[in-house]
Amino acid sequence: MPLMNAEPLVEDIQNYALNIVDTVREPLLILDTTLRVRSANRAFYQTFHVSSQETENRLIYELGNGQWDIPALRTLLEDVVPKSSVFNDFELEHTFPVIGRRVMLLNARKLQAGRHGELLVLAMEDVTARKRAEEALLEAGALQSAIFNSANFSSIATDEKGVIQIFNVGAERMLGYTAAEVMNKNTPADISDPQEVITRAKALSAELGTTITPGFEALVFKASRGIEDIYELTYIRKDGSRFPAIVSVTALRDAQGGIIGYLLIGTDNTARKQVEAERMLLDQRVRDQQFYTRSLIESNIDALITTDPRGIITDVNKQMEALTGCTRDELIGAPFKDYFTDPERAEAGIKLVLGEHKLTDYELTARARDGKETVVSYNASTFHDRDRKLQGVFAAARDVTERKRYEQSLQQANRAKSVFLANMSHEIRTPMNAILGFSQLMLRDQDLTPRQCQYLGTINRSGEHLLALINDILEMSKIEAGRTTLNPSTFDLPVLLKDLEMMFRVRTDEKKLSFAVKMIGEVPQYIVTDINKLRQVFINVLGNAVKFTEQGGVGLRVRADRTPPTPPSKGGNGGVGPFLRVEIEDTGPGISPEDQEKLFRHFEQTKTGQQAGTGTGLGLAISQEFVRLMGGAITVSSQVGKGSVFVIHLPLKEGDAQAVQPKNKPRHVLRLQPGQAKCRVLIADDVEDNRELLVQILRPVGFEMRLATDGEQAVKEFEQWQPHLILMDFRMPVMDGHEAIRRIRAAAGGKEVKIIAVTASALDENRQVLLGIGADDFIGKPFQEVELFQKIHAHLGVEYEYAEEPAAPEEAAELTPESLAALPIDLIQPMREAVISADLDQLLAKIQEVEAGDPRLAQGLRRLAERFEYEKLLDLFGPGEPSVSSPSLVGSRP
Repeated sequence: MPLMNAEPLVEDIQNYALNIVDTVREPLLILDTTLRVRSANRAFYQTFHVSSQETENRLIYELGNGQWDIPALRTLLEDVVPKSSVFNDFELEHTFPVIGRRVMLLNARKLQAGRHGELLVLAMEDVTARKRAEEALLEAGALQSAIFNSANFSSIATDEKGVIQIFNVGAERMLGYTAAEVMNKNTPADISDPQEVITRAKALSAELGTTITPGFEALVFKASRGIEDIYELTYIRKDGSRFPAIVSVTALRDAQGGIIGYLLIGTDNTARKQVEAERMLLDQRVRDQQFYTRSLIESNIDALITTDPRGIITDVNKQMEALTGCTRDELIGAPFKDYFTDPERAEAGIKLVLGEHKLTDYELTARARDGKETVVSYNASTFHDRDRKLQGVFAAARDVTERKRYEQSLQQANRAKSVFLANMSHEIRTPMNAILGFSQLMLRDQDLTPRQCQYLGTINRSGEHLLALINDILEMSKIEAGRTTLNPSTFDLPVLLKDLEMMFRVRTDEKKLSFAVKMIGEVPQYIVTDINKLRQVFINVLGNAVKFTEQGGVGLRVRADRTPPTPPSKGGNGGVGPFLRVEIEDTGPGISPEDQEKLFRHFEQTKTGQQAGTGTGLGLAISQEFVRLMGGAITVSSQVGKGSVFVIHLPLKEGDAQAVQPKNKPRHVLRLQPGQAKCRVLIADDVEDNRELLVQILRPVGFEMRLATDGEQAVKEFEQWQPHLILMDFRMPVMDGHEAIRRIRAAAGGKEVKIIAVTASALDENRQVLLGIGADDFIGKPFQEVELFQKIHAHLGVEYEYAEEPAAPEEAAELTPESLAALPIDLIQPMREAVISADLDQLLAKIQEVEAGDPRLAQGLRRLAERFEYEKLLDLFGPGEPSVSSPSLVGSRP
């Protein structure tokens, strides 16, 4: 090309270059080697508000009246640039007079410009806004850093064309790419499921009515139109794996509103889906629990209701709807008290629950809409929220109408049972009174032969046994009715134990069992409790032990337990001490766990008891109730084939020796003392045997007697004869004892006469009724004549003459087996058998035969027999027939 045409061409190229420079948005300065401005672009003039005349051919330090004379800039241009042909991102912060404080980022390049020599292109980027944003971000501190670097959030920023410019730590962790691998290279569409991108493009095209190209445009189209856009998309990791993400897209705009890029915030939706799945599962569980709870509430046979603390109903079940005849909607919001016959009592019940937090068996009568009334029993409690704030009252009402009817029926049955037992007692005790009474009278006869005495003794023992059975049944009836009372007294414990030992020694000897009664350690001699009930407990438990033990032995051990309380189930005393601990152990057949469960039930017997075919099944049941009444507990431990141990714990209350009531030996009444006024006694009884028995007891003593066969006749005899004492039967035809007593008390002189009811009823309430209508006292059938005479003495003040006490026999010499050497074997053997069988009458009869030949020997034997010293008798009589004795497991014979 000709040289003449080259200069215009160069000039054109320069103009072209300057035009390009003017299009650059960042301010540019072109400096020569002297740091004079050769030229500047439009952005420079606009940014710093200067003209070309103020800029070109001037030293850079002189620009804007020296506003560019900046030490840091001098260091850059004079020290750094000469040593390097390029420098990048030199940060300069300065306050310019016109535009204020700015942070400028400087980049420089040295260029060889031909004839122009070496030029320096200085590019300035105003990064003030960015620096302020960075400072704000730094001020936001850990929160922004945590968000930006969160592994759960990917932050991807692109330019306006979609090329990734920012790829945060969360994106790196989530997608597996490093920032360098994607920045300025890829768009978010490149890491998204292409098929989903295509599908999204189609959906948006249809939604917005415009064609949207699959790719990055589909991801940001809504955001570019200012529409909030959050969608779910599948991202593809570097390793090819996929995961669901929730993407929020925001268009990034400059101050003029132009889009400069996009920000895509992505959340790994795997965790969210898991959370949602767990939440859905939890919601389902809650719904299931609510359904389950509601099902429980609705399936409950009780009427359930909740109220707020004011007593306003907040929820009910179907049973409550049925009880009131109202729907659930009608009940909710209404006062609880409005649905009962006694609103004040209902309201008081709510207040009681709020005060005590719990209420049981609170009876109310509900009234339904149709007027139907139902007796209900409420159990209620307060309920609270998780913060223990009171929410209201939960109450359950059970229809007890049937129970009330049952209780009434039960009361009627109990009354019927009581009537039956009273009748049974009367019907059995009445003839028993005659049997025992006449047999006692006959025993006075000095002409009776020993065999006749034996027969009468048998009659008495059989009658007493039958009476004991009746008393057991009546006692159990009183226990069930809660009418058993405790009568504590002070007594001598060793004496009681000695009596028990003598009572059972004969039976254990007969069965060749060892029997030991021991007091272990320091046990008080005198204690306070109900001796009769305690004796009965001992007799019942010891009786069973002896009855069911065939080999080995039985032991009774008593100790004072002053150790800290432990549960009875662990062998402890079951309460606070001190306690009296009684152990009754046997080597019998033992009791199986199944039988132990019913051991203390009424009329229940163990298999062993059933096989024995004896007893009523009441002994242990009565014993347990007696022990409970005395404040103690009775437990049993047993092993089948090894034996049983019954442990009784009773509160130990020590007594005073002076409080022990001495036992007065009964004395036989011969006659009334002379010099006393005649004493008239009227006997009113419809049973001839009972009248005759009283006549035979009282007339020989000196009482004047008249008889009446019913209450009406008794009233007439009283009016005519004016007796001092009336012995009045309870049940009589024509007029019973109740009415007769009333009429006599109402008649003239009726206040002064003494009336003793002679009744066969064993029920205390019947006796108390008699006292209430005017009887002075009562005596039960069958009675002892000693008791009868004592009652008459107490009420009339009469005095008696008694038969002289037999002189104490001379103390016989101590007997030895040699003392009996002269007795024939056919006399010793029957006596030995009588001892073993505990047949005292037979023993005394045989001793009578000994008396004919040796009175002193007979006296010694009789003394041992009457003292029940059977051990010594057996030692005297010798071994008899050879026998094998079982080894003792409990104790040895002392």
